[in-house]
Amino acid sequence: MKGATRAALALAAALAAGAASCARGCRAPPGGAGGQGAPAAAAPPPYRGPPRVWALDDGERVARLAGALPLMEGGRDNPAWSPGGPLRLFGLPGETLAFQIVVTAGHERPLEGVRVELDALEGPARLGAGPEGARFRAIERFVVYDVPMARRSGGKVPGESLGWAAGAMPEDGSAGGALPEPLLPVEYAPPWCDYPMRVAPGEHRVVWFDVTLPDALPPGRYRGTVAASEGAGGAARALGEVPIELEVGAARLPYAALATMVYYEPRAILERVGAPEAVTHYLQLLHRHHLSTLFTLRGPADVAAQRGELTGRAFTAEAGYAGPGEGRGVGVASLATYGMFREPSRERLPEIAATIAALEREGLDPRAPGFDLFLYAVDERCQSPWGPDWRRLLDESGDPKLRALRVGHTCGDDPSGQKVDLVMLPSERFDPAAAGRARAAGKTVWVYNGRLPNSGGFLSDAGTLSLRANGWLQATYGVERWFYWESTFWSDKNPGGLGPYDPFATAETFHNRDGDWANGDGVLVYPGRQGRYPEHSLGFAGVVPSLRLKQWRRGVQDGAYLRLGRERDRGRAEAIASSLHPSAFSRAREGQQATWPARGRAYFEARRALFDLVARPPG
Repeated sequence: MKGATRAALALAAALAAGAASCARGCRAPPGGAGGQGAPAAAAPPPYRGPPRVWALDDGERVARLAGALPLMEGGRDNPAWSPGGPLRLFGLPGETLAFQIVVTAGHERPLEGVRVELDALEGPARLGAGPEGARFRAIERFVVYDVPMARRSGGKVPGESLGWAAGAMPEDGSAGGALPEPLLPVEYAPPWCDYPMRVAPGEHRVVWFDVTLPDALPPGRYRGTVAASEGAGGAARALGEVPIELEVGAARLPYAALATMVYYEPRAILERVGAPEAVTHYLQLLHRHHLSTLFTLRGPADVAAQRGELTGRAFTAEAGYAGPGEGRGVGVASLATYGMFREPSRERLPEIAATIAALEREGLDPRAPGFDLFLYAVDERCQSPWGPDWRRLLDESGDPKLRALRVGHTCGDDPSGQKVDLVMLPSERFDPAAAGRARAAGKTVWVYNGRLPNSGGFLSDAGTLSLRANGWLQATYGVERWFYWESTFWSDKNPGGLGPYDPFATAETFHNRDGDWANGDGVLVYPGRQGRYPEHSLGFAGVVPSLRLKQWRRGVQDGAYLRLGRERDRGRAEAIASSLHPSAFSRAREGQQATWPARGRAYFEARRALFDLVARPPG
């Protein structure tokens, strides 16, 4: 869905065998085809003070070569922590909280063998880290890795990219030609992103923490201490400590309060990681982040292959899953994703009917609330007759189950006039009033992808909080479901693409024949093992998250806060939400920056206000 058609891209990624490849670490050079790209941010003057151990929440990026930062002193842009005090967190049962501990080396010498550890949080119950090596734990630690980024995303029009319109380019989050993005579990951190860590003079190294609060966690205050040390064994010495104070409310956070749809390609995972269990790990990871995955259904065999994610069996203790949404299915499925069936054909109808029957045998009723099944007729071809023709064929079939099947496509025209049941609009074409009229006429309206200033962008250099902003936008403006085109695009196989590449060696993931290039597009997770690129392999059969994946989770969870707040005091909750996003979607002004906050403090304070509204039992 970039420029020409995403159908071509997805089909190439999904179906093309033996696609052209390029040399290891391939990427278009700065200033190559498609115009000159703005270079990544140069490294600022290095930090010159003493060694520091400091903390912040999840609302900022800290690049390894970022130099001296005001965040180190707490205050305005670091609302959760100040030197000498605790890191103050708050949350609800069912929520995953995130924070960052930063170890900054002094200018005189490096720090060697640095460890950052949190054993447990204790209060009314004990929230422990659990054994090392477990796939998912209550407390998880990740080493933040800075990916080389040679230039900002761009295209033929200077200042414009697939992630933002001209005039809306956000602040560059990189430093010294590198952008913090992959999060590597400490138990798998390899020598090329070491743990225990080496921190060069004046550099920052970041350990990201996820703390998942169980659904039944008693409310109250929990405390613990993060300890940073240098060296090993008897030679280890303390570098510093950060006390943690966590306030847990009584209300339970709803799982997946905002409906999403994230495409993935199982074969891409299998080809890169080389293990079938990596697909299960991917599915469980996305599920823990409150996101719904989507592949495609072409027939009953695909239902059988994906029954775990569709029914929720893949997200049970028996399947090795622990975390939010246990036992919940993904809630969405697509027939012929990206128009894979191509021209409408009566010969396809028995296969479609058999697929619906296979879903019903798994206990999934396509007509029941909470499960979205649709036939994806065509992608980004508004003039194509395929959508209306599929609708006509289904209506003429005489089968009530086929007549009840929705037909959808991606198209930016007014949804009211489109002759399909489900319209997926690019974020810049979504108009809340027009969507309301279409819904009144019986249509479903979703949003896909994102572009600044209309919504947050999905590119890794589209701003740290872009996907968090999208969660608030979705909840505020009533977007029924948000679709992202791909998450495992580790081979740039679309027309004009550069073939397979190492996502740890370059931030540039996407190119097309229109002259666009993009950082991080199509990549929300990174491979845990790479036979093709052994120098950047973690050596485990799974995937690792990105910072953007964490931000999207935070946005979805913030949407859950807003839902709870509306139930408690709708007027107050709406006032909190509207203050963050005065204009968005079709109401945003072209040529200007996005109107929502670029720093985390405003979101932190808005969530705190909603927490205060909902954390205590009513009455």
